[in-house]
Amino acid sequence: MMSNKNKGILIFSILYTVLFVIDGISVFDTVLPSVPKTYLAYIVVFLYACFLFKSEFLQCWKKVRNSKRKFFLGVLKGWLLLFLMTILFALLSEILKQVLGLSGQGQNEASIQSAFKEQPLLIVVFACVIGPVVEEVFFRQILLKYLRKYLSSWLSIFIVGLAFALTHMHSLDLSEWVGAIYYLGGGLAFSIIYVKEKENIYYPLVVHMIVNSLSFIILALS
Repeated sequence: MMSNKNKGILIFSILYTVLFVIDGISVFDTVLPSVPKTYLAYIVVFLYACFLFKSEFLQCWKKVRNSKRKFFLGVLKGWLLLFLMTILFALLSEILKQVLGLSGQGQNEASIQSAFKEQPLLIVVFACVIGPVVEEVFFRQILLKYLRKYLSSWLSIFIVGLAFALTHMHSLDLSEWVGAIYYLGGGLAFSIIYVKEKENIYYPLVVHMIVNSLSFIILALS
């Protein structure tokens, strides 16, 4: 019989998949405008994640507090890995765009920039805090941890990295497939960090928050 914990994890996974992967939020188009309903959905899933993994979060936090120097160095090394992976996959994505004659930015980047211009403080909170928590819980704490029970770590990392990249697509256009390659670098890096740091979610989470924050700082300055 499935435990209450596993039932909760299943419910969270279904919620995330329905709302953010297959765009189930759109069913509320007649009730709420697009932006508020997205924020509301993220808040609900974020609070549920915090409740569901409260004990795991506290245990990992104790480890962080007991080895602050190790945590700082781990985050620094993780950020450097993410930086290198992002540059590599961004170059690959741009090369493919040139070869295929594609131009323009992806829909995900365009929508984020548009939201930032309209509500900068709100989008920063969601993109730099709430969003990373929700994504890291789903992709690392649940999906990657589950796959590693049955598959090798590297195969699990690749599958989760690919899933992370594909969920940042907004359509099936060729340009979106090519643009997803950029996110593949990040998805792989976050997963490698999680595995390397013995499944302590705070390592990829903090790196995720930092890189998103830096992106918005660059966006604001530009």
